[in-house]
Amino acid sequence: MNKLFLDIGNSFVKWSSVIDGQYETYEAIRLIDILDDGFTDFEIDGYPDEVYISSVADAKKVDALKQLIQSEWQIFPIQLFSQKSCCGLTSGYEDFHLLGADRWFAMQGAIGVYKEPTIVIDAGTALTVDAVINGKHLGGFIVPGIHTMRRSLSLDTANLQDYSSSQVANADIQIPDADQLLANDTSSAILGGTLYMTVAFINRIIQDLNTQVGTQFKVVMTGGESLELCPLLDFPYDYIPDLVLQGMVNVVESVKKS
Repeated sequence: MNKLFLDIGNSFVKWSSVIDGQYETYEAIRLIDILDDGFTDFEIDGYPDEVYISSVADAKKVDALKQLIQSEWQIFPIQLFSQKSCCGLTSGYEDFHLLGADRWFAMQGAIGVYKEPTIVIDAGTALTVDAVINGKHLGGFIVPGIHTMRRSLSLDTANLQDYSSSQVANADIQIPDADQLLANDTSSAILGGTLYMTVAFINRIIQDLNTQVGTQFKVVMTGGESLELCPLLDFPYDYIPDLVLQGMVNVVESVKKS
């Protein structure tokens, strides 16, 4: 049995497979490249027997991807959504339909690994923070991701170029030391300022939740911007890049066993 799992974001598709019970994850692929070129970059042997998708992308793009899957592999993909309660996790939203699937499955992935109170931080186009204790989602926050903030400066401020471009965003960012904390040029000021602002937000949430609940939360990072943030965190953390995919697999396997 060959099962394919697709975590569809606004820009990239992360994907994994479960072939005869063996889980494997692969390098993310740009969504636009899949829509233009099909599944030529998918490194799998043969056709999948089942395809499961979770998405926060534009509905038209998701529909186009579904049609492509049906045309390429002659199977209908099953889209997974947030639930009120499933597989040991209960949503903290009054209307559970409004909780993003990426957040739901990231939490599902986390509770499959950790039993202690957990804060799940997904750093992508948006940065989301969710807290879970004893299988109960306490709630969370959504703020702009680092690259989204950098892009907004170029859109709404005169004379500032787009420092969210791949050339700048993928560059090595040096963490300032005590002797050279502040930036001396515009690009460094934007890159460093947005970095520090985002990390300060994360550190304060973790600190306040630890104080409010009276426990030490396990911090779990995921998402494409995590590696930029993690070196400045004040708290121990685990980085799991395929956390959403793990959550999708956990849910599908759990439901099939029930």
